[in-house]
Amino acid sequence: MSEPIKENPTPPKRSKRKPAMEPLGWDEIVSQPGMGGYLSFLNGPVPLPHLQGPTSGVVPSPGVVSNPVIEPQSQPITAPPLETAPTFDSTPALVSNTVVDSAPDFVSPNHWPTPDLASPPGVESTGATPGVISIPAIPAVRLRIRKCMATHDGHSLGEEVLYQALWKAASAESAGTRSIVIGWRGMSQLCRMTPKNCKINTQRLIRKLALEVLSPYNTPESIGTTYRVYSDESILRRRREAGLEWVVRSRGVEFVDPATGVSVTA
Repeated sequence: MSEPIKENPTPPKRSKRKPAMEPLGWDEIVSQPGMGGYLSFLNGPVPLPHLQGPTSGVVPSPGVVSNPVIEPQSQPITAPPLETAPTFDSTPALVSNTVVDSAPDFVSPNHWPTPDLASPPGVESTGATPGVISIPAIPAVRLRIRKCMATHDGHSLGEEVLYQALWKAASAESAGTRSIVIGWRGMSQLCRMTPKNCKINTQRLIRKLALEVLSPYNTPESIGTTYRVYSDESILRRRREAGLEWVVRSRGVEFVDPATGVSVTA
């Protein structure tokens, strides 16, 4: 059987080309309601009779500049005489705080008089500089100075924890001293502090005569620092001889002079 003959498909319809847009005319542009504000200046000045003053002449409308009408004057106009400024001395006189009956006609701003303010009780005003009041110094806060009766009275919490840990771990050297060889990491494991805090507290205990360095850290052989730890009785005796008996407790514990409150060191 012969195959059926396929009919040719109908070609697609082509869309008609749109005619080209013609340019807008002037009448069409003017007739648009939105273009009225842009073309209002073409209508000319709007007369505003209610804004005209009693003087003769034409009052120009906003945006329009017109030549003013000048009326002839019956008499010539003469300018008023200029007032001459008063002459002053090159060096103005100084103005004091006292009140005078007759003030000068002009005083330079650098020498304006200042009002005589009443000074509060207990405050004296200086006569050299007018208007400057000297304020008395505020008394300092009174320090609470305590006597160091025991060893822990001169230690902060961290210093006391480190001292007790070193005293227990050290080996006996004499009746009132012990010795220990240890580094910052060993101290950190011994008293549960960071190595940085151990270093800070150790330096403070040395200044407070609770510890003493016998030999420094041996780097080639990796041997820690050797410390001598003093007992409570030995610490109090050493502090008494050095004059460290009075303390002030604030953020830490600091030895001070009981008479002045100034910090002292051994």
